[in-house]
Parts: sequence; C-alpha cells; structure tokens
Amino acid sequence: MPDGAGVYRWYFPPEAIHQLKIDAYAPVEHLKFRTAPHGHVCLYHGMANSLAQRIQWHAAQRLARSSMASGFLSTFRFTLLALNQFDYWQDEAKLNAYFDQLWVDWQPAESRPHALELEHQEFRSGFHYPLNIQGNPAPELAAYLKFVKQTRKSYKILTLGQNHE
Repeated sequence: MPDGAGVYRWYFPPEAIHQLKIDAYAPVEHLKFRTAPHGHVCLYHGMANSLAQRIQWHAAQRLARSSMASGFLSTFRFTLLALNQFDYWQDEAKLNAYFDQLWVDWQPAESRPHALELEHQEFRSGFHYPLNIQGNPAPELAAYLKFVKQTRKSYKILTLGQNHE
C-alpha cells in the first residue's frame, strides 16, 4: 500500500445495506453503488495524505477513552461502532473482525491537491456513499445521514457516560 496521498474506498458485503439500515432510510432502488468484482459494495470513500497510515487508522485504531473524548477517533470507525451497537469498552475484537470482512482499494495521487480533486470527483461521479456523513451532497441520503448522526450522538453520550478506565 502506498504511503503517499490518494483516495481510498471501503467495500462491504451486500447484506450491509440492510444490516446498517440504509434500506430503512434511503430509497435503495434509486441509489447507485460502486461494486467490486466479487460483489462487495462501496459505502465509504475518503482522501488521505498517507494512504497507508489512513487505512491502518480506520482499520485498527485502538479504542481508548481519550480517543473518544477528544474526538480523535476515526469517524468511519466510530460510525461502524455506533451502527453495529458494539460496546466501545469490550468489543474492539468484534469491530476488528467486522473490518476483516471489508475490502479496500485505493488510487494514489500525485499530491494532496490532486487527492482532494479525486475525492470531489468521486462525490460527483453519481455513486452514493451512505457512510460519508461529512459533506455528503446526495439528497437521497439525507434521511439516512440524519439517522447516522443521531445514532452516533446517542452512542457517544452513552459511551462517555459509562465510568470505565
């Protein structure tokens, strides 16, 4: 995996559309998903200054109280914790196993500005990315994004309210 700038995409088994409740809040029949040759669907994409570091951060960041409290937890990782209702304090292995079923691809870029342009092109490509909650322009995903944001907020309040060291 390259260490330089680029864009990356996370692909999920097709049943994740139901498991993550995308079909309950979005008109799936009108959504266009990028698919991998083996049938996984891309539900999240991003840009990185270092592809190797960012993909590792998403896939294997340790779950610590300081990460949750400071907001220095991968947005993508946190979203999957909340949507799957994994226990932040006890289910790190479950979350890592969840990531093991995902597939990731990447496209290196010449520079950070080029990577940003590739990311913007991805949003304009006509594909839908329901797990991209920040700056997602797809009106078809508005209700789902609202659900995800509410789920994340409730999960954070519940998790930080628990007294764990």
